[in-house]
Amino acid sequence: MKKLVLIIVLVLLVSIFLSADVYVKRLEKTSAFEIMGNTNPETVEVKEMWIGENKFAQLSKVVSFILDYEKEKLYLILHPQKSYFEFPTNLDREKLLAMLPPKAVEIVSSIEITGAHVNTGGPKKKIANWNCDEAEMEMTIMVPAMGIMPKYKIKFWTTQDLSFDYEKYMKSMETFFVEHILGILKIDEASKKELEKMEDVEGFQVAADITIMIFGSEIHVEMQVLEMEERPAPAGVYSVPKGYTKKTIDAALGIQRYLM
Repeated sequence: MKKLVLIIVLVLLVSIFLSADVYVKRLEKTSAFEIMGNTNPETVEVKEMWIGENKFAQLSKVVSFILDYEKEKLYLILHPQKSYFEFPTNLDREKLLAMLPPKAVEIVSSIEITGAHVNTGGPKKKIANWNCDEAEMEMTIMVPAMGIMPKYKIKFWTTQDLSFDYEKYMKSMETFFVEHILGILKIDEASKKELEKMEDVEGFQVAADITIMIFGSEIHVEMQVLEMEERPAPAGVYSVPKGYTKKTIDAALGIQRYLM
């Protein structure tokens, strides 16, 4: 399962921790699209990540994600509602299902990754100041309980032109996502074998083009890292903002909106 974590990084656009604080700023552009009769305009957003020893924070306008191994907590923060959800860092399938209401259990239990195909060793490309290698993959995430099966086509670029120990970073990230996140999802055997090709991918992801096909519509997302450097993290960056209310998960959470 080594390096399958890259898939989670690309789809969920989250990461984990390093031995020292690293600041990453990236630009994400989602093209305008229409889905089920609703028109969505183009959006452009700059997101920030802070990666520290046993801590990680991804910050955006709508949803932020914080992992704190010292407190043994995961936080999913919803800024428009000024609320957050709390999970243990040793979250697994059994523990997650025990926390969810029956309808959410049905949804999570039905999720399966299938139809995966991976191609590595693509042409080299210069992105900003980084020499990058290209790879691409596709997969389908089936959610029978919701009657949806979005298909993802992902092209991404990684670089080894880094001042920090990215291999140590990948190892730590891999451990968390493989043991806890991928451990929650089902992956068919053919896809598992195909995804083993991710072993050939080296370096840190600095750009990606993602196409999501769902309900006959295509959603295109472009991501590129703008800045990456070691610097002291500001106070409170790994904490839930003051004034936010802790919520319990129920059917009204809207799993498809915040977790898919």
